[in-house]
Amino acid sequence: MKRLLQLLAVPALLALVAQAAAAAPAPIAVGKPAPQFTYQLLGGRTLTPAQLHGHKYILWVMGTWCPSCRTGSQIAAQHITELERAHVALVEMEAYENLGGNGPTLASVKRSIGKPAQAQNWYWGILNQVQTATIDPKSDMDIFYLVDAHGKVVSQGMAPGAHWGQIDAFIHDR
Repeated sequence: MKRLLQLLAVPALLALVAQAAAAAPAPIAVGKPAPQFTYQLLGGRTLTPAQLHGHKYILWVMGTWCPSCRTGSQIAAQHITELERAHVALVEMEAYENLGGNGPTLASVKRSIGKPAQAQNWYWGILNQVQTATIDPKSDMDIFYLVDAHGKVVSQGMAPGAHWGQIDAFIHDR
């Protein structure tokens, strides 16, 4: 009887594993649609796929302990008005648990940027574990994706502060 129960349990377990694998989002990739996540923003607000639909945006995964990430935030601050004029959103998201790094809070990083960080097109938030695994599957800190107005990932890069030319070309359709 015990053996029969074990034999019956195996297919059920395999079905559950297959169902869970099918439900997990595929990792983000150039040429594919951006993940349809609702992002948790600072201050308790959320950013939904519907709010981003029809707009180009930069999806950026950062860590508050990462020096190039903080430099990237400073450089983004210098360009936020240009992004706003071009109707491009900047979605700056801290990786889940800061990818194990120890740094300041995201809110304090945002405060350090000053007034530009308050721009209506600059969204600051924290990714959950599934979002981080999907958007940053290799745990490459300071990675960004350029997403067109149709929600398709058209390019990716590392360290937006060091590669603003790639972002500028995206903004201006070059």
